[in-house]
Amino acid sequence: MAVDYSKLATGQIVSQHTYQLDETLVGEYVAAVQDDSELPLSEDGRKLAPPMSMAALSLRGVVQDLQIPGGTLHVGQEFDFVSAVPVGTTLDCQATLAQNSERGGMRIMVVNSTVHDDDGNQVMSGKSTIMLPEELASGVES
Repeated sequence: MAVDYSKLATGQIVSQHTYQLDETLVGEYVAAVQDDSELPLSEDGRKLAPPMSMAALSLRGVVQDLQIPGGTLHVGQEFDFVSAVPVGTTLDCQATLAQNSERGGMRIMVVNSTVHDDDGNQVMSGKSTIMLPEELASGVES
């Protein structure tokens, strides 16, 4: 089924996923960004996940669920990390459409993201701005 971006409404939940931020996911993230530094430890000795790994998981769900095509521009992002997250934490990621407009042949979408840990505490919030040409926005097939 094709995504008709023009029909998405502001306030609509566009992505919702649960991930376990385990050693494998953290390792894949660290390898992808080529970070060879040691992970910091929490006060109780557990390894802490890189904060941007939470953002990456949150955006992964948005890209998958909105079927974002190649040629899309990720023109901006802002993240607020509320607390550190130990490796092994289960994260609930939700994204809501904050803006959806068309201007000059481009579809502009702003997506707000929130991430909660397995205790229900918010650990991250963010905003991503995505732009894609209308010809891509109107011709996406799954």
